[in-house]
Amino acid sequence: MSVAVQPEKILRELRELWDELGRAEETPGGVLRACAMTLLVAAEEQGEAEQVRKTLGVLMHDHPSRAIVLRSQEGSGVEARVFAECWMPFGRHQQICAEGIEITAGGAELSEVVHVLLPLMVPDLPVVLWCRGGRAFTDPAIEALFPLADKIIFDSAAASDAKAALQLLRSLRARGRRVADLTWTRLTGWREVLSQLFDDGVLDPDAVASVRIVHGGSGASTCALYLTKWIEQGLPGARVMVESASDEPGIRAITLLGGSAEVSIRRTGPSCVEARAGGRSYRTPLPPVTEEALMREELSILGPDSVFDRVLA
Repeated sequence: MSVAVQPEKILRELRELWDELGRAEETPGGVLRACAMTLLVAAEEQGEAEQVRKTLGVLMHDHPSRAIVLRSQEGSGVEARVFAECWMPFGRHQQICAEGIEITAGGAELSEVVHVLLPLMVPDLPVVLWCRGGRAFTDPAIEALFPLADKIIFDSAAASDAKAALQLLRSLRARGRRVADLTWTRLTGWREVLSQLFDDGVLDPDAVASVRIVHGGSGASTCALYLTKWIEQGLPGARVMVESASDEPGIRAITLLGGSAEVSIRRTGPSCVEARAGGRSYRTPLPPVTEEALMREELSILGPDSVFDRVLA
């Protein structure tokens, strides 16, 4: 259903939607309206908005929210519609539903839409802004959304200029904004493997003289810059070198040298790495890096992420 972008009309449409869900529900437990936050999503084209809806349908199970999806479409005017994402937990007889609003506007009209978002946010609950794609690093209209959010989630892998993207995040952080980057979240598995090797005594941190990071793609990538900074902070006596390889984006291998000891970790598949140390080797899985998995992890951290903040600084 489409409505004019006026807060009172959209909220009325939401109430009518819940009335319809209640009347249509035939299970004994009825419908439970669930909401833990307001999740603003800055999407781009039609295809991307559809993918966002699919992702939201998964995220709602762990992080039910009032989702507000902002989609840019030139020449479309300004339109809004409401929707619900519903599911029934296994073994339960009550349907759980979370609500959403999708607003479509041309690029020039998006700044006007920002002014009507505040009444649409759920009072007294956190507000998270998810900036999907590279547009957030270049579009001033997206920047107008930043003051509305308690946390802003970016994905610097989509930015055309890695260093400029990190500079934007640092600037926001310096102004007191709580920011996150899904590129940093993708490094969780690599950081866990490295930390486990040191915890197991495979290599003495003080003995590491050099570290070589190999990443896919040409030129600097934010994943390599993040990992370099994290290793430099953890191993201040080591020299960290970064190499690029003609391969798919992301970290491909890490090699640590210390005296006569060498430890190497290399990707052997989309979700697996092989660690070699002291003539022994083993394989270990990496956590999922799907969009749903990354967002689920970040939505679980609404407070400060001290490690990321140190690396970003």
